[in-house]
Amino acid sequence: MSAPTCTILSLPNELLVTIAVAGQEDRIADLNLETQSASFKSEWTLSHVSQCFRDIILGASELWTLIETDFGSEGSMEILKLYLERSRARQISVTLRQLSESDMLEIGLEDRVTGSIVPQINRIRWLRIVLIDTEHPEILAPFRDVAAPCLQHLEIVYTKYNVTVDAGALFLYGAPRLSSLKIDGFTHRLLSPVWTATLTHLDYGANDPDIHNLAVITAQCPLLTHLHLHVAYVASDATRFHIPTLSFLHISIGEDEPADYLSRVVDLFHSPALTELIIHGSHGDQIALLLSLKSLPHSSFPSVTSLTFLTGSCACYPSDGNRPSHPISCPPDVFPALSHLTLINQCLTEHLIQEMLGPASQPWPLLKVITLGMKNDSLGGVRDALEDVVNSKRQRGEPLPKVQLLRAPASIENWSEDSSWDAEMSW
Repeated sequence: MSAPTCTILSLPNELLVTIAVAGQEDRIADLNLETQSASFKSEWTLSHVSQCFRDIILGASELWTLIETDFGSEGSMEILKLYLERSRARQISVTLRQLSESDMLEIGLEDRVTGSIVPQINRIRWLRIVLIDTEHPEILAPFRDVAAPCLQHLEIVYTKYNVTVDAGALFLYGAPRLSSLKIDGFTHRLLSPVWTATLTHLDYGANDPDIHNLAVITAQCPLLTHLHLHVAYVASDATRFHIPTLSFLHISIGEDEPADYLSRVVDLFHSPALTELIIHGSHGDQIALLLSLKSLPHSSFPSVTSLTFLTGSCACYPSDGNRPSHPISCPPDVFPALSHLTLINQCLTEHLIQEMLGPASQPWPLLKVITLGMKNDSLGGVRDALEDVVNSKRQRGEPLPKVQLLRAPASIENWSEDSSWDAEMSW
């Protein structure tokens, strides 16, 4: 007896809407920055399948809340208006892009933004503004003397770096629910307390912020838990950060700095509640020095359990005979609670493993997981180092941490999403 057939048109309307919503998950996680269209739009496609589908999809306002427009693309304003109309009174996520050179940009850009987006400001919960440069600063002007009562996430990105923008002059009438702010590609003045009072996440992208100004800004953020910044220079009298609520810190540094630079950068932060620290741009010798210290002059990290080091490129090769010049303390005194250690594309990985876990190392019972994303030219050395670790730990009857091996990630910035497991080893 054959099973009854069921066509998609026979499915309940609610299920069809659920299918369309599932197609939006990737867009919600990562709305595309560079292109006008952020991949497949399930709501747009399904609304053109048939008249039946069209009526169902157009009637589901929750499917039209992810709004994107490029002011240099023909027809983009018409599509923007359609999404605003079809989303009805729902809260919306909006991406405004000025990525293409076009005569349309010269004509009434501010009026078009004002006429379309600003009247909807009371229902915008997520806003990203992406600009090429400051030739058209008027795109920001409509957001100046307004309040954004529902805004939770704000990104302002300039694709050409080192321009100067007064980003703090937006939403002067308040954004009381703003919790996440990303500022990338430009310098700015101090942020208004109207913004900072509710921030929990602050991301400075690839900017080179003024350390003193940034320390003042973070001091105005009593709820700050996540901070991402680039530190290009540390003066001997640099202002230090006191952020007692911080639990996650991602620091990017230059990849040609001296061995003590990483330690000096980390010492800028007094955050006793910090549990996760990520360092981008580290060198193997910098890591060894940091982990060899008995203490830092100004800071301590008693709660850090997860420590990640990653780098995009490095001139070191195993064949050069390079190895860390500082004996690592195990467990490291600076991070006494460390249980998860990650090294991604990191130079001198095999030597760091030998120092931390090899025959001459001290027991490290708190260390539970080591994650390694290896450079191709270090695979053999890392394999040999792991074999030595296993043999020495077994001979001494000491517990071995779980080791997770990753393929080389396509993007260092997004290594956790781009990487996949090659192997996972437990003993």
